[in-house]
Amino acid sequence: MTDNNTSQEDLRERVPDTVPDDVELFIKNGDEVWGRDEHGEFRLNPMGGTAEPPDPDDYAYMPCGHVLKFTYERYGQTRYCTGMAGTNFGQDFTTCKHHKARMALIERADELFEHGHFAYNYLNFAKRLSAEKFIFAMELMGGLLEQSTYDFETEVHYRSIDTEDSEMISEDAVDIGIPIPTNTMYSLQASELLQAALSEVEVNNMREIVFRDGVEKTVTEQATDMEGHFTDTIDGTAEHHLHLPISRLSSDIRDHLETGGVEMDESNGGDIVVPQNNYTLDVKESDGDNVDGQEDIAASILNEGDN
Repeated sequence: MTDNNTSQEDLRERVPDTVPDDVELFIKNGDEVWGRDEHGEFRLNPMGGTAEPPDPDDYAYMPCGHVLKFTYERYGQTRYCTGMAGTNFGQDFTTCKHHKARMALIERADELFEHGHFAYNYLNFAKRLSAEKFIFAMELMGGLLEQSTYDFETEVHYRSIDTEDSEMISEDAVDIGIPIPTNTMYSLQASELLQAALSEVEVNNMREIVFRDGVEKTVTEQATDMEGHFTDTIDGTAEHHLHLPISRLSSDIRDHLETGGVEMDESNGGDIVVPQNNYTLDVKESDGDNVDGQEDIAASILNEGDN
């Protein structure tokens, strides 16, 4: 063995067994054992953070508690930050200053989950919809198929969906009529209308968030002098960040409808209008024996017509 290998073996005895083998060990700050990986250097003896979420009762301050970055790659286990949260200094964030940026990411992730924008595909989006919004999308799809200039030879197939978590439907499962275009010559056009219907629900989801948050948001900006020192704090307003995605998605909807053979009524501001449907959801209780996933139902709109 080389001296380098022997040194690594000696250092391994001083760190927990969970530390991955590909982590390079070395001495720093006197006799502390540190690790090095592609992301940088990190302390291993003593190891950073705690193995369990820090309990505020065990500290003389409010700890951060966020998971340390690259936790499994570096430590082979989940480690939690014990740094001082901003609330200890009268600030409005519950993390330490190093993890403050994560709060915005978490809020952003929660919002993305709520409105569904940037979903991997429209089937994934359909899977995440509430039962009543999914039923609305299917009703809208049926209306668009009727309005289209193409003859889709639509049939209605009844499928059962899970409504146990619905706030509007008392039954645990209901049967709904799914419009199935059977004319395979217009499969592309039918796909465009399905995407238009789901995108309309997505836009409505985003509008709900805008109405809840307010059209404008208050933002705090810091002014600096010529040398870069902070001199003042200014409160201002900024347009809600979802306005641009709403505008772009509305444009995409018009393109989908045009490809699908549905003419927009510009006198109504280009909104989707399906006059023959009043959207009173007509559902009936299911026996619950064969409940289908919403993404499977959405896929069947295009697939069953090909069989």
